[in-house]
Amino acid sequence: MAVDKLVDSAQLDADLTSVANAIRAKGGTSADLAFPAGFVSAVQAIPSGGGGYSIDEISERSISGDIRITASTIGNYAFAGCIGITSVVADGPTGSLGNSAFSGCTGLNSIFLKTNTNFPASTVRVFQDVPGVIVWPTLSSGESRRFEGWKGHILDLTSCSNIVGSCFYNASNMDTLILRRKSAITTLGNINAFAGTPFASGKSGGTLYVPSDLVASYQAATNWSTILGYANNQILPIEGSPYETAYADGTPIT
Repeated sequence: MAVDKLVDSAQLDADLTSVANAIRAKGGTSADLAFPAGFVSAVQAIPSGGGGYSIDEISERSISGDIRITASTIGNYAFAGCIGITSVVADGPTGSLGNSAFSGCTGLNSIFLKTNTNFPASTVRVFQDVPGVIVWPTLSSGESRRFEGWKGHILDLTSCSNIVGSCFYNASNMDTLILRRKSAITTLGNINAFAGTPFASGKSGGTLYVPSDLVASYQAATNWSTILGYANNQILPIEGSPYETAYADGTPIT
């Protein structure tokens, strides 16, 4: 074997670690990767139909602007720290969303999760420190700490059937919640779902928008009656509001 040049082994290790971290982020895994076979296998295992972002873009967090994600899997920390992203539309097939997938995306103004539905209940801090509007038409259940640390004001949910304790933990700016489910109310498992939000007791207050024929049901429902009883909170019908014909990010409802 010919030796052509000297190699800085410390720099090489650092470079390989950077590439391995990028592959793990894109593939939604935390497994150790042995070079080169482990790198090759991990890249081959990344679901097809992704957003088309290179390893360099992910590892350097240089993605910016309005992006569309068509991958079925958005892994742990996939876009964490990409401060240049301004909006996200995720319209891939049903898949999974990893922990802290968009955490630290402080320039992100809106997120529209169109068709991804099957997100693990253990997923936490997905939108930590993100200031933008979230529209999630297909969320089936608001699990614990899924929105922990989110810094946006408006959350728009269509099909959510249940919100569990600590769901919005420390979502300190969330003052508007839109629940569009028409067949029945979205149940509230525990009032601590709103801990650290404007909806909590003694805070500045928030507005809950629901279908008009369910307003009375929310006002009487377990735990909702407590939240809506706090002095600064109110409940309003979606009908007649700005959210009747458009989602919270302005996307028309067709």
